[in-house]
Amino acid sequence: MEEALNFWLQAGVDGFQVRDVEKLKNASLLLADWQNVTKSFSEDRLLIAGTGSSNLSEIVSLLEPAAKDLLLTSSYLAAPPFTGGHVKTLVAQYLDATRGHLTNDSRWSSWSLSQEGLLTSFVPAPLLRLYQLLLFTLPGTPVFSYGDEIGLKAAALPGQPERAPVMLWDESSSLNTSGPVSANMTVKGQSGDRGSPLSLFRQLSDLRGKERSLLHGDFHELPAAPGLFAYVRHWDQNDRYLVVLNFGDTSQPARLAASSSLPASASLPARASLLLSTQPGREEGASLELENLKLEPHEGLLLKFPYVA
Repeated sequence: MEEALNFWLQAGVDGFQVRDVEKLKNASLLLADWQNVTKSFSEDRLLIAGTGSSNLSEIVSLLEPAAKDLLLTSSYLAAPPFTGGHVKTLVAQYLDATRGHLTNDSRWSSWSLSQEGLLTSFVPAPLLRLYQLLLFTLPGTPVFSYGDEIGLKAAALPGQPERAPVMLWDESSSLNTSGPVSANMTVKGQSGDRGSPLSLFRQLSDLRGKERSLLHGDFHELPAAPGLFAYVRHWDQNDRYLVVLNFGDTSQPARLAASSSLPASASLPARASLLLSTQPGREEGASLELENLKLEPHEGLLLKFPYVA
């Protein structure tokens, strides 16, 4: 295996994905060795491991001890029900099992819905954008499949394969299928639409790539109304980010409350600036009063407020 890795690294590949690693004997040690091969060749080369297991203890065991900073995809977050309370519990248990924050002896968190397959294959359609916001703002690394940025659906068109669907770059992609392709399903069509899944994905990717609080900031869950999941990300003296997710099919007030674990330097202000909403109709940059914050069905909000000494 190491010979094969070295061969393809020399040939110029950017990385590898290895699936079903739970079937390996001494999996964590082998994965650590393979990761050392890719990293010693270049820090830009990547190894992604995948497991078919959704059991938390089995997932964590794959990251012990030497492979603790490995990117590991799984179906852990794909377990229904898709409610705020359930997702909140899953995230809390995962972060607790991996020691929560990125200390020297903690394990790196990576977030996905599967070791293979598209978001649309696992997440109810109304929650697709909500999960994009969730994965991009949790501590650790989000891992997406190509096509997730436009909401690509497996076998959505006649003639399109289930396991490796055709990327719909533009309407001419219909040449690879036996069904019609509309503009709003394609990369080209969504690029010019500020309300498209692709535009949201690009906004989130850009923010996460440059904002330190989202890259490696502390994570604090906030008490909120039933069915909602809310948390704050903050780092040093950088801007703080507030994420509020409504998994329910009815609108409801956020009812955010201070967390006892939230430090004073990251406590909630009276108002915060809206960076984006997963639903159309909100004015980006608007100053929202947190005490009266209300979310629409299946809406997620990303808000920002400044550091105050």
